[in-house]
Amino acid sequence: MNLPPRPPLRVFYSPAYVVESGLETVTKARYLARLLEDGEGGDVVVSAPQWATREELLAVHSGNYVRDILSGRGGPLACGPWSKELLGSVLASTGGMRDATLEALREGRSGSLSSGLHHARRGAGTGFCAVNGLALAALVALGQVDAVGILDLDAHFGGGTAQILRGHPGVRLADVSVRQFDRWKPRPGEPHFVERVTEPGRYLEAVRRSTEALEGVGLLIYNAGMDVHEHAGGLRGITTGHICERERWVADWARSRGIPLVFALAGGYQWGGLSLEGIARLHLETVRAIA
Repeated sequence: MNLPPRPPLRVFYSPAYVVESGLETVTKARYLARLLEDGEGGDVVVSAPQWATREELLAVHSGNYVRDILSGRGGPLACGPWSKELLGSVLASTGGMRDATLEALREGRSGSLSSGLHHARRGAGTGFCAVNGLALAALVALGQVDAVGILDLDAHFGGGTAQILRGHPGVRLADVSVRQFDRWKPRPGEPHFVERVTEPGRYLEAVRRSTEALEGVGLLIYNAGMDVHEHAGGLRGITTGHICERERWVADWARSRGIPLVFALAGGYQWGGLSLEGIARLHLETVRAIA
């Protein structure tokens, strides 16, 4: 049987995401956007998002923290010294997660070249994360589906996402990490999956177990961190081959079940030896697998 062609993968990005700094969180998206514009990601359309609003920030963060984010009176943001440019980056990137979520619910898949999300808590930013766009995406989706799964495969745990959403009856979290930072544990009876991997040979097994914990959700939000890679800040022995197999697994798992999928970039750092373009090429594997 000949299946109808899939529409292009719509990925959200704006130059406003990028701030000239030494922090990969707010710089690497430009490199990936260039690769997509050159056609290296497959059949992809890049679209600019609408910026997140104050009301949307208040859906996931406290009033005092939102005031500090918007005004700068709280001092530096988690991803750099407060400035109108950096604020614009945060609002554009957060809005990209909202728009990508809505696109995925319409068309089956989408993503945003957003980073710096999963450590942000209700009342504070930390770990280079100022606003928790994963939490906002989940709440947006729950207006249309009964259950949302968040698959977090960053090198570090997503303690901010857990703090904001772990008690929500419509949210299931699956968190596989290779570092201790921001670790959290499910409480008895909670439907969440958390595992730290210390041996590279067990990494892909843990990823497969994590998706099993998300069976039956109406949307998968995928925090696709590249900082698990041995040369991007991660665990020695996790290679580009592991990343490629991981991305194919996640994309095929969601597609075979008819679960809409939306992705964010998450972590990936130069301190392991890769250049920004090298990190962008790891993130490109996510786009290729989903496209």
